[in-house]
Amino acid sequence: MRILIASSEAVPYSKTGGLADVAAALSKALARLGHETVLVVPFYPRALPSGSQTIESTGRWVHVRVGDRTVNGEILEDRTDHPNLRVLLIRQSEFFDRQGLYCVGDADYADNCARFVFFSRAVLEAARALQIRPDIVHANDWQTGLVPALLEIEYRSQARFVQTASIFTIHNLAFQGNFPRWEMELT
Repeated sequence: MRILIASSEAVPYSKTGGLADVAAALSKALARLGHETVLVVPFYPRALPSGSQTIESTGRWVHVRVGDRTVNGEILEDRTDHPNLRVLLIRQSEFFDRQGLYCVGDADYADNCARFVFFSRAVLEAARALQIRPDIVHANDWQTGLVPALLEIEYRSQARFVQTASIFTIHNLAFQGNFPRWEMELT
């Protein structure tokens, strides 16, 4: 089975809580079971431990709509030593080169909605750009909550996604990604 996992964090690339542990462990476990697994996370350069990754550019970019503008992101890949596992990281400095993943102190970033609308769209665009044909897309928590909806509404007609199923996992209901209704225009 071909499984694409979308997560806003995963160790060793980034971590604020248990989601990072689960995303990494699940990806590795599925790969060990023989499933072709692709984990997609944002590239947070300030969260990376120094010298521990072998992250390279794929030479491919995503160009996605966020509200009334197009936002570009570079698709990076960590050359892991795990058979059947690819790790893709989406580099977009405006959204992800920050002090914290979601906030500074207790103050959420004001543009979190735009950041994760971008990332949700970038996950599916990266799959398209790299010719990944997933059987299942697994979205995790509110940051990737749009992925199943976008898959159904905008990507279902593309040959690579016609038979793709989706699953959405909530890891901590305390974090819901609530935004004012006018932010829906970003989607």
